[in-house]
Amino acid sequence: MASGLKALWALSMVLLVSNWQHWTCGKATPQVPCYFVFGDSLFDNGNNNYLSTPVKVNYLPYGIDFPTGATGRCSNGLNIADTIAEQLGFDSFITDFGVGGCTNFLDGVNYGSSGAGILDETGSLSGELFTMNIQLYNHKITVSRIGKQLGSDEVAKKYLSQCIYVTDMGHNDYLNNYFLDTYNSSQLYTPEKYAQLLIETYKTQLEDLYSTGARKIAVFGLVRVGCMPSNTLQHPNELDDNSCAYKLNEDIQIFNTKLQTLIKELDGKYEDAAFTYINSYEIDSDKTNEAFKFTRESCCNVMASGGVPCKSLTIPCDNRSEYVYWDGAHFTEAKAWNFGKRAYKRQSSRDAYPYDISELVQLKLHDNDGDIVNHAQL
Repeated sequence: MASGLKALWALSMVLLVSNWQHWTCGKATPQVPCYFVFGDSLFDNGNNNYLSTPVKVNYLPYGIDFPTGATGRCSNGLNIADTIAEQLGFDSFITDFGVGGCTNFLDGVNYGSSGAGILDETGSLSGELFTMNIQLYNHKITVSRIGKQLGSDEVAKKYLSQCIYVTDMGHNDYLNNYFLDTYNSSQLYTPEKYAQLLIETYKTQLEDLYSTGARKIAVFGLVRVGCMPSNTLQHPNELDDNSCAYKLNEDIQIFNTKLQTLIKELDGKYEDAAFTYINSYEIDSDKTNEAFKFTRESCCNVMASGGVPCKSLTIPCDNRSEYVYWDGAHFTEAKAWNFGKRAYKRQSSRDAYPYDISELVQLKLHDNDGDIVNHAQL
């Protein structure tokens, strides 16, 4: 207990210095000390720019509404991870991991990588990617650096226990694996067994994340991939009454259902941690998208019919706030805000459970020493 109190005192000093730095610079203090992001192209903020892969979007019109232009985000502006960071009170963008050279890692790091998945083989035909396992490896490098900067692993773990962690994985395990003929997974597994394979692998990864000190973890389910413009055009004979490729949505809902069960299991297993499920499928529903005029069209000119990326240096639609989709698969900044707001502060009990992200921030968790560690109190 004495060592725990000593570490808690040291952490209090770290946070006081951090808050002082924000105050003296005229900046707001974030609700949590740091924010870590794991994911695919919905969350990637430029990591693929550093990799040998054609899966990168560091060219206009991507970033046309972003302060510094094209950054590698699959959007005209902010993505979902960015909107959550802003709602958490961060006044600057969370750094990408890149090749590991980032120095402002105490605020958090974004490890997201376009094309990446839960399985290592997902997207492997597209060159280098930061798969979920690689993202976890990169995070361990960051955790080690935080331990050195804060003076001890014990102080670092208490610091990290207050941070928010979000993970958005699984889309590419379907879109760039199971649904493609170039991979043989659909021949080896039924939709049920494939979803189970993903869940078992993801469980190991989420527990690995917990072992690094993560204690407040929001896990995003999968969006309605069958409603993406690329997929509605590729499957014109398989559209339901909502103009979505119903078979694709049915398959990913098997995964989502199993993921909800997993999150409930993990939340019950680890008493010093909180796992919550963000219901992306619900937040991406037609009811939620009623605020938008165009819900099945791409704002930018994509490279081919049924394709995903925007054509380089083409002029996109000028009414971007009326579109759900920026390109063939990814959201506009307007939809990212629509999505991120409901993940942060749920509008219905179906959006997030047992907690939304704002509630996750306020949770008082007891560490192994019995101490309450809550950023808002220190």
